[in-house]
Amino acid sequence: MTTPVVPNPLARTDRGMTFGLMLPHFGPHVSAERLMNAGELAERLGFDAVWVRDHLLWRPHAHEARSSLTFVEPLITLAALGARTTRLHLATSVLIPVRHPLKVAQELGALSYLTGGRVVAGVGAGHDAGELMLGGIDPAKKRQAAIEMIRLVKAALGDEPVRFDGEIYQVDEAMLEPKPVRPLPILFGGPSRRAVEIATAEADGYIVGTLPFLTMDDRLAYMREREAELGRRMSLVSVPRIRIGTNRAEARAAVNVAGLVEDGQHHWMKPASGWWNTLEDVEGAVFAGEPMDIVEGVLKLWDRGFDHFAFDVRFQFDRFEELVELIAERIVPELRREMSGGTPTTSTTSA
Repeated sequence: MTTPVVPNPLARTDRGMTFGLMLPHFGPHVSAERLMNAGELAERLGFDAVWVRDHLLWRPHAHEARSSLTFVEPLITLAALGARTTRLHLATSVLIPVRHPLKVAQELGALSYLTGGRVVAGVGAGHDAGELMLGGIDPAKKRQAAIEMIRLVKAALGDEPVRFDGEIYQVDEAMLEPKPVRPLPILFGGPSRRAVEIATAEADGYIVGTLPFLTMDDRLAYMREREAELGRRMSLVSVPRIRIGTNRAEARAAVNVAGLVEDGQHHWMKPASGWWNTLEDVEGAVFAGEPMDIVEGVLKLWDRGFDHFAFDVRFQFDRFEELVELIAERIVPELRREMSGGTPTTSTTSA
């Protein structure tokens, strides 16, 4: 008998996976106008969700543009876009422990209350020691901090006063109002096997980190083992990097493979060649090429049982609107056609 989990509003339907967009709220191409219009654009084009990242001190990754430190606060961004949309889900990938968990619970509860319950909370442990320390967290205890954040958020958004005595946080008789309009799905994201353990033990779903297929398949196999042991069924979300072009070779050549490797290698399983030298070596962490190349890549995730796919075009935020239109007109319809009525053999659809 499986343990019930909070229904994921981003779970697949009879049309296949649901789809989202990473918002252009960071980097050199941020503008208030672009960001404020992004939610309305996503909703008009039929996307199911928009996603934000979380940092207190944003230091661009090696594979990202390093010409700007602009990073618009994620929950404020979602609140602003929530006021300009009516259907779109507002999701985080991922909130890190740089705020007290009661503050996180208060903000998520308020966002749900004000938007009719359109909130999905992705949580993670973070990787930047400096910003974790500024948030009062010993980097060596970041995963414990994330676990306690999940537990405290759940408790604070429940019906009883919070009494919590953790390794990091202690709370006595706290009560928050308003509550979320509907149960708040909590997902955990990260690239390691430990992240899989936390997701299956504490959360309603797993956001796969930026992982090449070799490593991803290891994490998914481990997740399914844990599901069987715990009697749970996890929802599964992918937020890889995307680069789209009209010329396949040019789009693929523009991907900074070395930067991706620098950022991810600590958690990646090495390919047979011994190192990640080509785009094929990092496929799964990134998809690049013409629209049909992106379709083929996303279908590989569908075959692996993913529920939701978020298009992250951070490499091309200067063309955000153009690319979102292209995705909606040429990529998503082809994916719908391929997925409609189909059920992958490795399905991990949430309850």
